[in-house]
Amino acid sequence: MNFHEHYSELFKKLPPSIKKNIWNRITSKVHNLLSEEQASNINSDIEILLTSEVDKYTKKKNLQRRTKSILDHPRSNLDHPKSNLDQTEINLRSNLDQTEINLRPNLQETLNSIKQQKDAEYKQIRLDMAHKSRNLFELTLKKYIRDGTKDGRLN
Repeated sequence: MNFHEHYSELFKKLPPSIKKNIWNRITSKVHNLLSEEQASNINSDIEILLTSEVDKYTKKKNLQRRTKSILDHPRSNLDHPKSNLDQTEINLRSNLDQTEINLRPNLQETLNSIKQQKDAEYKQIRLDMAHKSRNLFELTLKKYIRDGTKDGRLN
C-alpha cells in the first residue's frame, strides 16, 4: 500500500483502516482496475476518492462529537433558552388537547347533521331514479303497443 506522497496531507486526516480500505477499493475495482503501480502515482480519480473519504470521515467524526457532548451534559440543556420553548410547546399542546375535547361534541353534532342531510338527498335521488325508471318503462311499453310489437318482436 504505497500511495504517492502528493496525498500525504489527505492521509494524515484518515485512520489506517480507511487508508487500507481505499487502497483495496482502488486496486481491486471490477470496472476500473488500477494496478498497484498506477495507484501509487498521481491520479485524479484517486484524489477525488480520497477527498470525498476525508469529507465523510470528518463529518462522521464531528457528528459523533456533537452527539457525545449532548449525551454527556443533559442537565446543561435545561438551562438553555430552548428549554423555555419546550415548556411553551408543552403548554400549547395541552391547550390544543383541551380545545379538541371541548370541540368534539360540537363536531359530532355537525357530522350527524351532515349525515342526515346526505341520507335525505340519497333517498330523494333513489326516488327520482325509480320514477324515471318507471316512466321509461311505461314509455317503452306504450311505444311497443303503438307500433304493434310484442316483447320487441313484430307480430
